[in-house]
Amino acid sequence: MLTRLVCAPLLLLNFIAGAYLPVQTQNFAVPASPERSRAVPFTAGETLVYEVTFSKLLFSGTIGSLTLTVGNPESDRQPEKFRFRAEGTSKGFFTWLFKINVHDKYSSQVSPNDFGLESSSQSIQEGRIRREQTLTINRVMGRATYAVRNLAQKTGDKIVEADSPRWAQDLLSSLYYVRTLALKEGDRIALPLVEAAKLYNVDVVVGKKAEIVVGKTRYDAIELDVKAFDGRYIKRSGQLLIWVTEDAAHVPVRARIKTSGYTVNVDLVRSNPRA
Repeated sequence: MLTRLVCAPLLLLNFIAGAYLPVQTQNFAVPASPERSRAVPFTAGETLVYEVTFSKLLFSGTIGSLTLTVGNPESDRQPEKFRFRAEGTSKGFFTWLFKINVHDKYSSQVSPNDFGLESSSQSIQEGRIRREQTLTINRVMGRATYAVRNLAQKTGDKIVEADSPRWAQDLLSSLYYVRTLALKEGDRIALPLVEAAKLYNVDVVVGKKAEIVVGKTRYDAIELDVKAFDGRYIKRSGQLLIWVTEDAAHVPVRARIKTSGYTVNVDLVRSNPRA
């Protein structure tokens, strides 16, 4: 999930741990169209910039940056819809040393009524890997259409169709959907994630409030425990925690991934509007 889970901090899982491929889970019951409990806490133009750092034993350093943006769809016929964008880029000494070159872009469009996912796209550039992916969900029919084009090998499009929940999320849109909720301690949020026309079961458990320091800024924050490891989305064991501001905006200010003896921190370094 530098990019592809959380996304949102979940997006980092595939950027830094690309070998830990997701595993498909069985279909599970989800609400047809859950309602948000409060007003949308962000507007078009919000931009959040994060620094991604890696540590294992004596080794530590910056490995990338992640930028999240809220915008409107390209089509001005539907200006009320939300489109979320994420861009992950590798940088720093370790990526230079190991010749890691990543530049991934993601985009997700959701309904303004219930934040259900309608479509998404991915542009993947990771070393020699070059591909473009699109996902479209027919919410009336409950079907997902996935298309992928391998730009490195110049092969034709591969198209897959499969059943889908009428209300679903992807890794990027789920972060923004969670921000629209009231987030009471002890709540467990079920997220049906559709990726590559496959369905995954990821839960988010709302934890305690705490004051955290990110850079030189103190935040009153809420801890979110994202249950993405142990076979739910990622095969191996691990932990993904996200801290969002306690105020109405619920801005993600830090994410922390721990797995296989290493830790990755994703810290907010710049925001517009200011978080």
